[in-house]
Amino acid sequence: MTPEHPIRSDHAFITVPEQRFLRGLAVYALILLGLHLLAARLPASWAFFWYPAKLIGPGGRLAPREWLWGVFPYTYLAPWLQGLLAGITALGTWWMGFGRIGTFRVPAFPMRWRTRFGWGLVSWPLFWVGRTRHTRWGDAYILVKGIAHPDVRLTYNWQAPLDTYLHARLFHLGERIWGWQDALPAYWVLSTLAGTLAVVVLLALAGEMGRTSLQRWVLWGLMATLGSMQLFFGYPENYTIISLLMLTFLWLGWRFLQKRSPLWLPSLVLALAQGFHPATLFLQPAMAWLGWVAWRRQGQSWGRVLMAWWVPPLLVAGGVLALMTSGGHGLSALLGPEAPGGGDHRWWVPLMHPTGEWEYYTLFSRGHFMDALNQQLLTQPFTLFLGVWLLVTIRSTLPRGDAVLFLGWAAAAYLFLILTWNPDYGGQRDWDLFSIAAWPMTLLAGYGLIRALSPPALLRAGVILIFNQWLYTGIWVWTNTLPWEWS
Repeated sequence: MTPEHPIRSDHAFITVPEQRFLRGLAVYALILLGLHLLAARLPASWAFFWYPAKLIGPGGRLAPREWLWGVFPYTYLAPWLQGLLAGITALGTWWMGFGRIGTFRVPAFPMRWRTRFGWGLVSWPLFWVGRTRHTRWGDAYILVKGIAHPDVRLTYNWQAPLDTYLHARLFHLGERIWGWQDALPAYWVLSTLAGTLAVVVLLALAGEMGRTSLQRWVLWGLMATLGSMQLFFGYPENYTIISLLMLTFLWLGWRFLQKRSPLWLPSLVLALAQGFHPATLFLQPAMAWLGWVAWRRQGQSWGRVLMAWWVPPLLVAGGVLALMTSGGHGLSALLGPEAPGGGDHRWWVPLMHPTGEWEYYTLFSRGHFMDALNQQLLTQPFTLFLGVWLLVTIRSTLPRGDAVLFLGWAAAAYLFLILTWNPDYGGQRDWDLFSIAAWPMTLLAGYGLIRALSPPALLRAGVILIFNQWLYTGIWVWTNTLPWEWS
């Protein structure tokens, strides 16, 4: 593979709408950098304006000084390093948005499978070195300690059936062979291996969705620098394997729309994801769209479509039910104490009054708005802005068609999830539950980006997006390598 023709990226080769888009993107990135620099200097007392006392008061789950928790990891750096990194990134951002950069050659994108697997193998040491060393977030402490506790031996759990079972079995093996004291090493192993495979899947996804090496690199870089990548750095929770399966589903769904894959294959992957965690049920609208395309566009009979769509989830559901029943956690557990919905089994953020122990604010409240904003800043800081700004500035060149609708259904379903689902521990502690929304939402925005911009504009936009996201995600991953006293 050889590099493509050089790309001349002076403003003379960029349209006026593209210039407007790039300048707006650069300004937004600079504002975001400033917010990260200010995070440690903003008064902690402001937390009480945004959040209810139940969440940030004595015994609350959010420290007042961390009320802007989506950018707070940046404050763990020494002040001089914060300024240095922000200055370098700001200079590059301004240059890409407003300056002249001349001619660039884009290296060839890896299209061979052996090269992609080589990338995955090379990435594994990075995931392992950056693995999470604490159990602060979500149910991590419960899972890590519960699986190993002699009086609990957590193995069967309807909240994440196959995920809990797989980690428990690996822990039992590690306990016998290597003397593991808790299940954290099991999560480290499976999470980093999932990250290795995720790199390969993302390369395949970008390789097929992009038409040129530039488009492929930008799409891959945009996805691979999301804050949600933290899930692959030895993360001890239930959302790592489903992230890999979600990315695989999106890739296979794209291949089906290109008539390169049968309908039952994405359905099977999605069914497995649902067996690992029910949060992936929110991809069913996208799967339904694939079924509609198979019937109306490709001329498949409705009986064949239903077989391909529903047989895999029914088989997987039957297998999961049999597995759980064999462990004494049958339907009575699913409909009772282990029903989805967290500690109080209340699924949605309340509309009027938070009454339960695990409810902190109402749907249309400052606390809920700030949690949703922080979630975006942490896991996908450019995604929503990118999508809206593309629509505002260069709507006429955005792609259309079945692929956009497929990604759109997936993105809309997860946008609904992150805006309405009730976080048991508050948004910061439950960041991981909502982080999986970044995969379809960013893929949709990235697909629009690579198809809407000319090569000179796309080169500039890609550098701004990837380097800014890489800075935030790298620091976020590093902060989670630091131990916490109570973990």
